[in-house]
Amino acid sequence: MKQINRKNNPSGARPLRAQLFHLTGPIFFETLLLMLTGATDVFMLSRFADDAVAASGVVNQLVFLVCLVYMVTALGTSVLCAQYLGAKQQKNVLQVIGVSLLVNLIMGVVVSAGLYIFAAAVAFDGA
Repeated sequence: MKQINRKNNPSGARPLRAQLFHLTGPIFFETLLLMLTGATDVFMLSRFADDAVAASGVVNQLVFLVCLVYMVTALGTSVLCAQYLGAKQQKNVLQVIGVSLLVNLIMGVVVSAGLYIFAAAVAFDGA
């Protein structure tokens, strides 16, 4: 496969690999920071007690799962909005954004209610 560079690419467009990195770089960086936050919590709590490390690990998994659900919703919304913007269908863009906000609101209420209801079952009481 022939490499595309500036010399044989008169339009000046960036190669596909550079374009993909430009698009996926911020997503990777955001996920990396989210995971490093949890790892840092575990590292700091390891100086105090094993129970604190275990509780922090469970909470980090729950937080990452909830964030992952919202990231998937946001990614799907951005893909649909990009398609509709490219097709000059502004009405559909507004509809997708409205549905996405509604889905995120419903998911937020359901996840919050579930965590509130099952908090006693998940919590460590030390007994």
